[in-house]
Amino acid sequence: MKKLLLLLILSLLFTSFVPAQTLFQLVESVPEETALKESSLPRAADVWADMIKSAKKTIDIEMFYIANEKGEPLEKIVNEIKSAAGRGVQVRIIIDNSFFQRYKESADDFSGVKNITVKKILFKKIGGGVMHAKYFVVDGEDLFIGSQNFDWRALKHIHEMGVRVKHKELAAMFLSIFETDWKLCDDSGKETVEEIKKTKTGTAYNDKNKLTITSEDFGKITLYPAFSPKEIIPEGFSDEESELLRLIDNAKERLCFQFYSYSLKGTEKKTLYTKIDDALRNAAKRGVEIKIIFSDWAIKKGATEQIQSLSQVPGIEIKFSTIPQYSGGYIPYARVQHCKFFISDDDMSWVSTANLEQDYFYESRNASLVLKSEKINSALYTVFERVWNSPYAVKVAAEKEYKAVIRN
Repeated sequence: MKKLLLLLILSLLFTSFVPAQTLFQLVESVPEETALKESSLPRAADVWADMIKSAKKTIDIEMFYIANEKGEPLEKIVNEIKSAAGRGVQVRIIIDNSFFQRYKESADDFSGVKNITVKKILFKKIGGGVMHAKYFVVDGEDLFIGSQNFDWRALKHIHEMGVRVKHKELAAMFLSIFETDWKLCDDSGKETVEEIKKTKTGTAYNDKNKLTITSEDFGKITLYPAFSPKEIIPEGFSDEESELLRLIDNAKERLCFQFYSYSLKGTEKKTLYTKIDDALRNAAKRGVEIKIIFSDWAIKKGATEQIQSLSQVPGIEIKFSTIPQYSGGYIPYARVQHCKFFISDDDMSWVSTANLEQDYFYESRNASLVLKSEKINSALYTVFERVWNSPYAVKVAAEKEYKAVIRN
């Protein structure tokens, strides 16, 4: 009897030290009719619907734009948002003013719906660029961030990568950015920006104070977010450019990038932005093996020549990816690789809303997650390799004259 009691006490002691698990998912969107559908990762359309269905109090969405189409996957998400509002959930949505006119009908679809408020942010006036972030938070704790815009094509005809993580303090950091931009929708004055930069936001996770969670699928994960532009983020928050360069500089063996675009064009006229280019060249010089996939939409005058130059550096291989057109007919602004992630060595990963160009870090609103986990790294490497070894990815030719892809 005493032995049984001792075993019971030991069992209770052991289980009390098992860390609580946090919901964490890598969330992918894959183009229909491609080999990329072989991926077993959860799909964005399903994850978004699950998150919104679970909402009890609030849904806060900050997206570049909204582009819905009847009968397509985003329509279900839009209906779920309306349904949540119907049961009393308070919904706030921020979109960038510059794209509002292009997709006015989709944004206006929420007009007049009780408990839903949509605001447009004139980020051009605030930072010089656009509100390019893509994230939302449900009930103050369930966070999604990724390359997916609120666009039906992003759920069906574009390759995208995102992350869902359910953690109140991490979500609070994104909500502080949301509250910043919610206020800036109404007042873009310099005084407001300065006031926001000094805002106290509770726990701030960064390179010096990382968050550690345990996930059912990925085990122990260490992570923290980073944001842009650095001039409009609260004190204690990491800025994306610094963290991106830190990861490249710290790489020892390999770097694998899968990004939409790349350019050395500076934010000032006739200037070049070489920080990322220099970091990649230096990494290759010290023996890091580098592979990069850019979408064929990165092919444009100036950027193409810069990519070709980078591809000639010993230790750096670059491919352009081209997603074949849909059998149902040509779809504007679709059938493209739009992911924004990379992995470093065997344990570091980066999932972002930003492209590898200066204005995304200095003028536009963006967000990233820095992740330390061998299992996450491995899962993202599998995604990368699937594209790298597919017929859609072709090595960049140094002397070839490329033509820009028609998007619209």
